[in-house]
Amino acid sequence: MGQELTSTISRQTASGERWDAVIVGAGIAGSLTALGLARRGRKVLLIERSTFPRHKVCGACLNSDAIAGLRGAGVWNAIEAIGGHGLDQYCLRSGRSRANLELPGGHAVSRYAMDRVLVESAIAAGAQFLSETAVTIIAADADGAQRSLCDNDGNRYDARIVVAANGLASKPVSGDSDDRLVVPADSRIGLGAHWNQGDDRSGVMHLASGVIYMAIADTGYVGLVMTENQQVNLAAAVDRAAVQTFGPSEVCHQILRSCGWDLAARLESTDFRGTPTLTRRRKIAGAQRLFFVGDSSGYVEPFTGEGMAWAVRAGTAVVPRIDRAIRHWDNDAPQQWTDALKKLLGRQQRRCRWISRLLRHPRLVHHTIGAMSRFPRFGQFAVQQVQREHARPLEDDSLEADRLHEDRLHEDRSAPPQPGTGDDAA
Repeated sequence: MGQELTSTISRQTASGERWDAVIVGAGIAGSLTALGLARRGRKVLLIERSTFPRHKVCGACLNSDAIAGLRGAGVWNAIEAIGGHGLDQYCLRSGRSRANLELPGGHAVSRYAMDRVLVESAIAAGAQFLSETAVTIIAADADGAQRSLCDNDGNRYDARIVVAANGLASKPVSGDSDDRLVVPADSRIGLGAHWNQGDDRSGVMHLASGVIYMAIADTGYVGLVMTENQQVNLAAAVDRAAVQTFGPSEVCHQILRSCGWDLAARLESTDFRGTPTLTRRRKIAGAQRLFFVGDSSGYVEPFTGEGMAWAVRAGTAVVPRIDRAIRHWDNDAPQQWTDALKKLLGRQQRRCRWISRLLRHPRLVHHTIGAMSRFPRFGQFAVQQVQREHARPLEDDSLEADRLHEDRLHEDRSAPPQPGTGDDAA
């Protein structure tokens, strides 16, 4: 799968610097935030606790909204060059009900490969990268002038702004009372696995490229897609009780088998990874000199890659806000970012919340899929509502104007003095 990325700076050297921004988590949201800030000339440290890149519990599906955001960030061409497959078909099953629907555009690529491209882009833009470093965000200083983190070896990293982009594993931060997570009691957990299909025909089911396969049952749903180099990516959202009773591979097998798909032999020999509960809401997406971005700011159980689109949008939208906060901290910034996230992602997340509730009613799911099969236009409309590109809020346009204004000021400051101006003027 390729070599792991190495740190561009040592822990000791990094702890001796004062950073404009330290970003915790090198996933989609964290890497895009680091990339955007580095392009603005900010001194950025991107910290990842794991060896990197790493396989993620993720469906590997980029919808048209995610692709548009990546294209806007200037990284889509590099991601597309990885390989992967364009997505044009959605194969949906629940029991004996099934529907084959056209997709309005999308792309399947492994998170392992995509995350590598994003971190390399951030490094190329000037960000420093520190891997295999677990950190804890500590309480804000009394004077409120900076925010700090500490690793397991006692090294301290100081920054004007800290960004928590460490996903669903994000925990409450010491000294911050308004970052409580609200997790519904019926929130499902995520499961993920991958394998190389190659010429393996041990199971009845053999996946074709360009197709999202989705199996829905009482205990959850399983998605399958082919990425680059004949890699199969499995992502599932399942009831916690079912996993505790049967184990991850058996739960996924039961769901797939109920829909007429057989991958028992493959699943038994595959390692699964899991996530904490998926659906959660953070009361405030920030605190003193701290921004939560991506899944750590709150999440809704996704269906076909919506979470990646949310991470892309949030990771780019937060950049001008952090840039302004580096220049001058506003105590209202955490609430303003929380409100901006609601405008940016609220409608899409409400739609996914509605879908997740629908999926908990098997009979209703059967009827819905049956209606999609009998009335293709209805099915196409439903898919387009989830998969389509979403327009940016008007507020983003004002932030972009602010960025352009700051870039012009920077260019003016860096330009050589003209005759008759500055210190040489009479």
